[in-house]
Amino acid sequence: MGDGSGVGLHPCFHCLKPLQSTSSFKKLIVIFNKGYNLSVEQTVQRNGHQEGRELHVSGRLDVRSSGETGTTLLGQHLNTGRIEIEIASGDARLTAATSIHRTDQQVITVSTPFAANWWDTDGPRPCITIHIVVYAPIRGGIDTLVLKVANLDISFAQSLKLYAVGTTIIITESGKIHVPFPKSKQDEKSPYTLQSRQIVVNTISGDIEGWFPLHHLLKIQSTSGNVLVEVGLESTFLDSATHAKLSVETISGTIGITAQSVFYGNIWCRRPKKQPPARDYVVELTTVTGIIDAHVVMASRGVFHSTAGDVSLELLPLLSSSRGDGQSRLETVVKSGLTSIFMLEPLLCNVPCTDDASLMMTGFDHSLGLTCLQSYHQSIGGRIRVEYPQSWTGEFSAETCGKVNIEGQSIMMTHSSQGVPGMMGGLRGRGTSTVCLNSNSGDVALHFDDS
Repeated sequence: MGDGSGVGLHPCFHCLKPLQSTSSFKKLIVIFNKGYNLSVEQTVQRNGHQEGRELHVSGRLDVRSSGETGTTLLGQHLNTGRIEIEIASGDARLTAATSIHRTDQQVITVSTPFAANWWDTDGPRPCITIHIVVYAPIRGGIDTLVLKVANLDISFAQSLKLYAVGTTIIITESGKIHVPFPKSKQDEKSPYTLQSRQIVVNTISGDIEGWFPLHHLLKIQSTSGNVLVEVGLESTFLDSATHAKLSVETISGTIGITAQSVFYGNIWCRRPKKQPPARDYVVELTTVTGIIDAHVVMASRGVFHSTAGDVSLELLPLLSSSRGDGQSRLETVVKSGLTSIFMLEPLLCNVPCTDDASLMMTGFDHSLGLTCLQSYHQSIGGRIRVEYPQSWTGEFSAETCGKVNIEGQSIMMTHSSQGVPGMMGGLRGRGTSTVCLNSNSGDVALHFDDS
């Protein structure tokens, strides 16, 4: 495959025959210019009820950069890349049964049959290994890139420079998605380049790991796979200068999200390591039975939902004076898991923003404090512990059939009930923030930092 790492170098786990006994190779030229799209797909053909032994398909799809300079056709310069496809198996009939199809719209599909009706019912399972490499020209840029595979893993090279200006969609069913992480915690350089306003990543059972940039939208979904992602907050797109949305959703997979350039990793530090770009960050993290462990920047809205998993959050609120009501909203809803929240001192944009450029250049002010955050923390049977920074001011309340504990300086209690459920509420300072903690049976604790 151009680097000596082709498929078929080792026998398949499910097959006793060496896969390199029969293979095929194909190279396709594709165009990476504005107005062009590229879709690379790997599918399994299921034509009704198919008899025979089910095929085991494995392999990977790699995306790398190439140094190709392109070509000129009818006076137009075309940035050309290429796709190399290698198919290997232990039986020539299996290799021949795998098809490669290309359309004029640059949709490339690699298809394998679901079952082989000629295969012995006893003995080793029929196996096919597929290796697809997409070489993207460094100077090329397309509108949309789609990578959609049924059985393969997907990976990005460390030095990749990929420009799919509109949308990048990455989908696997059983395969993993792995893109590079930064080389170290101290390394603030992006491990690769992916310039795409909208990035959508989806798996059914495969894990999703690595660093992804947040330009305009980063949407990640998995059914049972774990999501372990570091988010890069820098963006050069003009229409991403004011708004950015991070959305992650799983059914049973763990969600682990961090912005390494902003957070120290020391839970007791109330200041960020680095100020993020000034824009409206909307964060939505949702799981059913998975755990949420997130260190994220939020601005106008942060929503975190879990049915049975624990939720642990470290949040940096970014408050913008350009919004009409000046308020941010935070919501956590957990039915039976533990809720733990640690909030840093806010960053407040101290210059009204009238256009994209002014927002990116505006300064920050720590002194005005967390005075306009509306937050609600709910649980049915789980415990809730919330730690807010010293600058938080406003109205607070807590209600539960369990224990209630509210701590911090400058607290003025306005009501308290030791009945069932127990209730406590009061004021702290003159801000317009509100925080409400509500649990049916779990203990709740609210702490205002006084350091």
